Amino acid sequence: MLTLGLGGSNHDFAACLVADGTIAAGIEEERIRRVKYSVGVNSLFNQSWRYCLDMAEAKLADVDVIVADDTLLAPAWFPFRKKIHLIRHHMAHASSAFFPSPFERAAILVVDGAGSLIDGEGVETLTTAVGENTTITELSKVYGTNWSTDGLSALRVYQAGDSDHSLGYMYKAVSKAIGFVLYEDRHWYLSEDGKTMGLAPYGTPRYCADFREYLELLPDGRYRLHLKNGGLLDFIEHALDGYEGEERFARGADLAYAAQDTLEEALLHVARKLHADTGLTDLCLAGGVALNCVANGRLLRETPFENVFVQPAAGDGGCAVGNAFYGYHVIAGQPRKEPARTAQRHAYLGRGYSDQEVRTALDASGLPYRKVDNPAELGATLLSRGALLSWFTGGSEFGPRALGHRSILADPRRAEMKDIINARVKHREAFRPFAPAVLREHAPEYFELDIESPYMLIVAPVRAEKQSEVPAIVHVDGTARVQTVTREDNGSYRELIEHFHRLTGVPVILNTSFNDRGMPIVETPEQALDFYGGSRLDHLIIEGYLVAHSAEELESALADAGTD
Repeated sequence: MLTLGLGGSNHDFAACLVADGTIAAGIEEERIRRVKYSVGVNSLFNQSWRYCLDMAEAKLADVDVIVADDTLLAPAWFPFRKKIHLIRHHMAHASSAFFPSPFERAAILVVDGAGSLIDGEGVETLTTAVGENTTITELSKVYGTNWSTDGLSALRVYQAGDSDHSLGYMYKAVSKAIGFVLYEDRHWYLSEDGKTMGLAPYGTPRYCADFREYLELLPDGRYRLHLKNGGLLDFIEHALDGYEGEERFARGADLAYAAQDTLEEALLHVARKLHADTGLTDLCLAGGVALNCVANGRLLRETPFENVFVQPAAGDGGCAVGNAFYGYHVIAGQPRKEPARTAQRHAYLGRGYSDQEVRTALDASGLPYRKVDNPAELGATLLSRGALLSWFTGGSEFGPRALGHRSILADPRRAEMKDIINARVKHREAFRPFAPAVLREHAPEYFELDIESPYMLIVAPVRAEKQSEVPAIVHVDGTARVQTVTREDNGSYRELIEHFHRLTGVPVILNTSFNDRGMPIVETPEQALDFYGGSRLDHLIIEGYLVAHSAEELESALADAGTD
């Protein structure tokens, strides 16, 4: 049985194909179109669902059920009208978190900017639920008020994310006030909230009391966050007026600090009541706010929940995963079989590329290359000697994190690596941190983390005695966004870290995404080679081939590593 999930709202179109209860393929539209947060107005012109079918060697006629969520993209589903089922946005998120999880029964928390518009209530901004077997039962919601006020209200125009009582929209407004906006027009903008999260530890509690004035924690486990009509948005929009230079940066950090503080306190309040009401110790998270890995870390450390599963594509693209599973388990009535054994273990949902495809791309690039016998060992050796290494293998990751298949890697022992990569390769703000990938069995030695974190979606404190050993991955507040790596799930990426451990005694490497600022992560060999060729990265290892910028550099790298 094949079920196709189509996800997205007014951003992040994606597709996922589930075959007989497991994910067969998944990709976000941006990886193919090469435009960040891509969305199409008509599904016939979107390429992600075609990519998934091609990967599974299937045709649209072979698909039994198609499911999408009923947000702004609803008209785009028209070409599939004979097969499609529409479900609420938060149900799609909840399904993406629970059905691929290893839990038979679990609490579910969905938090984002805004979901489906529900008559008589408003728009979903937060939902709690319980998942059991193939059933998800919603327990409570926080609704936002969301109607346009620009003269189009008679047409009931839905302005996505522009919602009162929305933690996601509050955070988005702070990102915009600081200046972290990727795209903006008259009605809508895309904020870069990850930057705000990274900036927050540089701030002080200067504005926390101002934010808390508008947050009301309710006894039933919900909250009110007054944003509009004289609410917090007025304060946010003008908090930085008149400040420039270092003072503006400092106050921007204070604004980010207050946003993070408010977000965390609201989520802790909701999660504690969710545990009290359900008695469950397993928690599933999804929705754009679930990408806030700092908040996720606090939920794990400061609530009674003992295990947390975060959908790796927690944003709107991940709804494609939830929709595909919803189609399989709920609409088609197929059972969940042994979740602990069949759970989603990795995010490598894209297609692999054959040796011939890689060789064709290499030859077309004009870059010198050489086939090597042990790319993982060679990569570890180059890293240990200070190289900046781009690493390409297998299928691409689904979601915003590079998890070892489309990554840029470096030695975490070298404190200068953070500034070098930010300046030379990523062209990012200097305050932004980089993440560690650590051998799973060694994670507790370096981080205050007792569970697996395979998707880099939990921030944990770096143990004080280890911070000087891996300074390039330690953020200003002594934390890191951890990826735990296993043999079962991570293949040659794991082998590379094992070799690095043998060479250096350190079971950790620095990992960041294989892209430049504001661009999607590379998908194909051609894209990887094009990016590498124009970059200041030292080397590229792509499916067993070492690539360099010049023949001299290639020979030097092979000689240094003791490879002919």
